[in-house]
Amino acid sequence: MKVYILMWSVIALLLGGLFCSEVGSSENAPEQDELAKIDSGFFVSRNDVYGLQDQPFKEKLLLFLTEYGILTKSSKGLIYYYISEDAIAQIEDLEFRGRVSVFVAEPEQRKVHIVKHGDSLWDIATKYGISVAELAHLNNMTSADPIYPGQRLRVAPEGD
Repeated sequence: MKVYILMWSVIALLLGGLFCSEVGSSENAPEQDELAKIDSGFFVSRNDVYGLQDQPFKEKLLLFLTEYGILTKSSKGLIYYYISEDAIAQIEDLEFRGRVSVFVAEPEQRKVHIVKHGDSLWDIATKYGISVAELAHLNNMTSADPIYPGQRLRVAPEGD
């Protein structure tokens, strides 16, 4: 009985080798550029997306991530979307593309905004999906306080 099992195992291995291409052969190996594309993307926490206060942006972002992203789960059970740079670059709506690019940036980059000439508290708050009052509170100021180019404004709470 054991001899028959061993014999059929050897036959299956031989037949499998005839019908399967060689593992690691150069004709099936992904191009280096394709591998680089896989590496160029972002992981976005689903909690960060659900925490957005700008409801229209949140809904549009969820649709985008659902359609073009890959849902993943960390070893700690946290849910993330993986989104490639290529997918972001193909967004036709320039304003939405800009907001997505800012949102998927590294978490530390999402916490601070450097004021540019022409920025207003309303523009900045809208860009990050928070209210003007919330932005002012995060920066120990009032909504009537002036801002200036080069000023660093917090756009997310410390623990975020």
